[in-house]
Amino acid sequence: MASLKEIAKDVGVSHALVSRVLSNRMGTTRVSEKTRQRILDRAKELNYTPNPLAVALKRGRKGAIGVFLHGVGVRGSELSQDFTQAAAKHLAANGYNMWMQFFEKKEEFLAACNEQLLSKVDGLILAGMTHGELIENVREIEKRGLPVVFSCHGDIERYGCTNYQVDSEMQAYLTTKHLLDTGCKRIAHFFSMALRYRGYIRAHEEAGIKPIDQLTIPTQGYTLQSGYAGMEHLIRAGIDFDGVSAQSDGQAAGVYHWYVRHNKPREEWPLVTGIDNSPIAEDFSIIPLTSATAEMPRCAELAVQAVHNKLENKPVKTVTVPPKLVIRESSQRK
Repeated sequence: MASLKEIAKDVGVSHALVSRVLSNRMGTTRVSEKTRQRILDRAKELNYTPNPLAVALKRGRKGAIGVFLHGVGVRGSELSQDFTQAAAKHLAANGYNMWMQFFEKKEEFLAACNEQLLSKVDGLILAGMTHGELIENVREIEKRGLPVVFSCHGDIERYGCTNYQVDSEMQAYLTTKHLLDTGCKRIAHFFSMALRYRGYIRAHEEAGIKPIDQLTIPTQGYTLQSGYAGMEHLIRAGIDFDGVSAQSDGQAAGVYHWYVRHNKPREEWPLVTGIDNSPIAEDFSIIPLTSATAEMPRCAELAVQAVHNKLENKPVKTVTVPPKLVIRESSQRK
């Protein structure tokens, strides 16, 4: 990569002059138009790009953004990995390093978000699981001049926070509507999140079909085991169903594990949909799963842009990202 010193040597001027010309901060320094253009042309020829950290330091910044993440998604879903990789990419593109911290409890957050951190980062992205109990702490952080944005699952917006998350209701709406469109009439739903349950209900209401209460099965979390347990409940209760709208890819994969473990013939297997469009859906389920995307990379991109805009005193607003439906074998009739 070309340096200021290299450009200065080639043009025959001082390093300081090259720096002032390329940053367009001439102040009282005088330079002829011919020399200024030679500097610009040589910088272009050498494909010179300014060092983001150096630029940040000149503006009185640290050149780093803190990303505090309470991980989301079950093992194999890679949701947290998708978020952190995208955040790192977009932070780098905006000239920032990433100060990464994982946490699960309030005490862990407070221990990491200390005086040392406040002196080393320009802003903070709080991501993953919602922690309503941290809101007052976050407001105190912002009062001290550190901009904060959220990319959290849950109803964090009710606290007046700027948040970037996927539309959870739309995820279940898309998958349930797809099952209804294929001809399913009695769709079981594994319930873990109220927002996704609302999507399940809305899809039925728009189709003019009344959901059957007994087909909504409360589940403990989003794992394969919870989907397997949901199937056990359905079968033991003797409830007829022709489709399963799960609230995660893990739950959906658990449905098919139940059928395999009980040696049920393939023609008895129901149509099934998941949520997150994770590697579980495409690579690890017995049958590739139709699923709604989690949009973690897009949420990370928006959060990075928002914290950057706050630093630049530009307006920001909460965005709920629409998911996409990815259709695979699990919802296709033979």
